[in-house]
Amino acid sequence: SVPPARVSSAILQDIQTAFGKEDRAAIGRLMTAEMSGYLNEELDANARDGVVNKVSDAKLLQGDLSEAWSEPDAEYATVAMRFSLIDAMVDRTTGRTVSGSLTEPVESVELWTFTRRPGGAPTDWTLSAIQQVS
Repeated sequence: SVPPARVSSAILQDIQTAFGKEDRAAIGRLMTAEMSGYLNEELDANARDGVVNKVSDAKLLQGDLSEAWSEPDAEYATVAMRFSLIDAMVDRTTGRTVSGSLTEPVESVELWTFTRRPGGAPTDWTLSAIQQVS
């Protein structure tokens, strides 16, 4: 069984919101340890650079199952996700927008791979990988 579109949409929104709020606890709940480690490194780098990545209003526009497979200890599903969101890099001190926009959404396409234990509930899917699509 693969993540239904509403689950993919909810995870997309929850992860983007958590990242935009720098909510490391939520990031840890929504992703595998490896993926949350990558995002935490990105948050650390942003903090060192004096910026925060303000992300909001994530909307799944299209989600298509790319592949799904099972292993003895986990199920996996990769979903091609086309989504829009507000994405801006903001100076932590001045609040000035360094890049992106706080009002104009941008569209992105990425392959998101989800995992859960075999036979898990639809809400058990966590993000295990993101691949940029050019």
